[in-house]
Amino acid sequence: MYYSVIGMIAIVLHLIMNHEFVKIDKNRDEINRTYRKFVFASLLYFITDALWGLFNSLKMAKLLYVDTFIYYVSMALTIAYLCFYVTKYLHLRSGFGKFIRIFGQIFAILELVLLIVNHFVHIFFWIYPDGTYQAFVYRYIALFMQVFLCLLLSIQTGIVMSKSSDEMKKRYFTIFFFCVAMVAAIVLQILYPLLPIYAIGLLIGSGIIHTFVNEGEKEEQFKVLQSVANIHYSMHVIDLAKDTVQELTAGEDVKAIVNRTNGALDMMQAVINAVTVDEYLESVLEFTDLSTLAERMRDKKTITKQFVGKHTGWVQAMFIAIAADPYGKPTKVIFTTRVIEEEKKNEEMLVKKTIIDELTGLYNRRAYEEDILEYSAASIEENFVYASIDVNGLKVVNDEIGHAAGDELIKGAADCMLKAFGNYGKVYRTGGDEFVSIFFANNKQLVVIKDELESITENWSGELVSSLALSVGCVSKSECEDATILDMAKIADERMYQAKSAYYAKKGVDRRGQAAANTALCNLYTKILKINITEDTYAIVKMDVSEQTSEKGFADTISGWLSGFGKSGQVHEDDLDVYLKKSDLEYLREYFNDGKTSISIQYRRKYSDGFKQVAMDMIPADDYSAENQTLFLYVKNIDM
Repeated sequence: MYYSVIGMIAIVLHLIMNHEFVKIDKNRDEINRTYRKFVFASLLYFITDALWGLFNSLKMAKLLYVDTFIYYVSMALTIAYLCFYVTKYLHLRSGFGKFIRIFGQIFAILELVLLIVNHFVHIFFWIYPDGTYQAFVYRYIALFMQVFLCLLLSIQTGIVMSKSSDEMKKRYFTIFFFCVAMVAAIVLQILYPLLPIYAIGLLIGSGIIHTFVNEGEKEEQFKVLQSVANIHYSMHVIDLAKDTVQELTAGEDVKAIVNRTNGALDMMQAVINAVTVDEYLESVLEFTDLSTLAERMRDKKTITKQFVGKHTGWVQAMFIAIAADPYGKPTKVIFTTRVIEEEKKNEEMLVKKTIIDELTGLYNRRAYEEDILEYSAASIEENFVYASIDVNGLKVVNDEIGHAAGDELIKGAADCMLKAFGNYGKVYRTGGDEFVSIFFANNKQLVVIKDELESITENWSGELVSSLALSVGCVSKSECEDATILDMAKIADERMYQAKSAYYAKKGVDRRGQAAANTALCNLYTKILKINITEDTYAIVKMDVSEQTSEKGFADTISGWLSGFGKSGQVHEDDLDVYLKKSDLEYLREYFNDGKTSISIQYRRKYSDGFKQVAMDMIPADDYSAENQTLFLYVKNIDM
């Protein structure tokens, strides 16, 4: 009976050491899943080994035969799973590691087949009616094969161990020692078949693996967890099943509340009530409700929530599932909080950059279009007002004083509009000198706002520009109840243009005459381009489509186009050298950097009826600067 006693002791110790691997856990990695199979195969071996001693002492031949059959199957599975575990742990994914895994599988399958054959032809073992056990040749061959596999594992582990770091070398040595110990145990089992030496070797080996490898892994994981905890404001492990909390790190305000006398649910509610601002309290209490957490996190790894803390500013809270039941509900979670105040500020800054006009600080066109879409989808209130605003005389200021003065005028206009409209709604810069304000005011307030804008504008004065004038067109929802916001925008634009015409008429400027003159001037030229000789780009203002062909040198860059046009035979050969020299971008850059205000290049160009004299003129555009040289390029026929 002593044989069975040793087996039963082995079962108890094995379960104590590996109790966490007996439980189902979907979150195990591949290595731990393989080790779990090894644990169960070993457990089956210990059970059959304990029963073998019992049945043998009682001379129960049939039960002894069945038990011995399972005994050898469990032994083969134990070795096969040991091969899988060791090669996976050593990260042997190909070559020798793959060979060992396949060899282990073949060994287990072959032993099962031989045990089935053994029932008909005694080649492995036999139990006689009086309970006598008899071993045959294949039993010894099977044990020698196990010795061979364990030797292979020990050799490979020794090779990996010799190349590893000190920390891993300790773990690899443990596995190496286990494999060598199994070799010794199997050899002794061959020599003394009626002693439980194999069981003792397996128990000792799995024990040292658990102690020095699995526990070492846990310790390392805990160190990693502690390192992660250092970057969080608080981190706690919460066991939902046991209603307990384990603190990894926490701020002083949290530490003062978390204690061991209350359950996790009570402590969580107390902490949240103490650290969360009133605005977010209800939603955060709902998020951190541990009584509903398992259901809310079913089949989820994480859930997060952002809120504002009383002492920390913006905080991000997260639940991370680390253990779950068979139904996917977490039984143990990590609850972390991290202060994200700086991240929120950066996020707000990025958002601000996408919707704020850089020059004026007003909302930009993108923000305007987003708000228009939102207003279009909703019913508009009666006191809704749409204002279209334009800065008068900006082009004159740019041409006569310079773009710095033009920028000052735009910023001055923005400041005036913000003072007048800002308390009632939003102001947007939708173009160069074009603005829109959307605000809410009744008819009496609207009169006050208009008067205030006029007064602020009249009193404005800048360093470069002495005065400012705006043309404003306003329309309120109360005037046109059935109009959409787009209809209101059109009405406001019309009123703004009427105000602008009245302004220029008062100043003695015929803006319609200006437009007609501009049209007549454009008709003089066959080609008008806006080019950038700094960036080597162009935009077509006016040009016949027939000019945009590869035969006439058409290209993606202005330098390529000008050069290609000349070299394609479109310029008379006697004029080509001068044309190529003066149209070269490097020449043009230096030319205009010297303060020149225009250049004219005359040459003969090819037409269907022969060569004709043309002139190519280039003058700086309104947005020209020394750093970004933008020009207008004009071409006209001067052959009378």
